[in-house]
Amino acid sequence: MRSRASLLVAALALLLPLGATAAGSNPRATLKLDGKSFRPELALTSAQRSLGLMHRRRAPADGMLFVFAEDTTGGFWMKNTLVPLTIVFFDRDGARVRRLSMKPCRTSACPVYSPERTYRFALELRASDRRPARRLGPPRELRRLVRRAS
Repeated sequence: MRSRASLLVAALALLLPLGATAAGSNPRATLKLDGKSFRPELALTSAQRSLGLMHRRRAPADGMLFVFAEDTTGGFWMKNTLVPLTIVFFDRDGARVRRLSMKPCRTSACPVYSPERTYRFALELRASDRRPARRLGPPRELRRLVRRAS
């Protein structure tokens, strides 16, 4: 007979997205940024992308990668985001489109940060991150992530 705790753990596991942890973090992927391995959190769904890094006191060391199923042109804002971030937009091939610095915003009149060009991926990093972030890859893994995005 299973204990109540093990039943609770089993039930929670069914509710979590693939690759997520019980702490509620987003799934991660092993990718390359400028040829070096890194493991960003992933925002693959509309709900994950809408929440992003809101309400967090610290951004993940390797950031959060927003993955879109189709090319997009929309911007990002920092409403309820507590830490400064750098956002790097990449096209479908993983080439950098634009890099911007974003400031925390706690009002409803937050600025929108837009690359003003088409992109497929957006990587939010700690503002202190000094990686050039010119190339995201590998291409095969990027295509796999796009297939998972909704």
